[in-house]
Amino acid sequence: MLSRADLSQEHAELARLAATLGAQARSDRPDVAGVAGVRWQLTRKLLLHLAKEDKLLYPKLKNGSDPVAARLAERFSDDMGGLAATYNAYVASWSATRIEAEWPAFCIETQAVVAALSDRIAREERELYRHIH
Repeated sequence: MLSRADLSQEHAELARLAATLGAQARSDRPDVAGVAGVRWQLTRKLLLHLAKEDKLLYPKLKNGSDPVAARLAERFSDDMGGLAATYNAYVASWSATRIEAEWPAFCIETQAVVAALSDRIAREERELYRHIH
């Protein structure tokens, strides 16, 4: 069963991991092993969460009786493709070697990705999740 509480709990965990990654990216010196561990956890949990939304939440809201929820689900579903592509490209482009060699650039890109993910979580919680019954 898909519940708002479960989805919000997943959001809280994603936000926590994103904040941890963001904090690591504010350090003057790279902790490549620490970054790799947090990115792996964040990526794993994010992919599971997105799959749940794509397969269960969005179809339920799109096909439900609430036209506002249907429009929001359509919009969030469409928007998610861009964020997912950005996140996947970010993860793929930053190997451990590159992170260590280009730490300042990694930090800048990481902060942008964390901000985009945090914004997405906040908007889903505020706009979309209130339509889950």
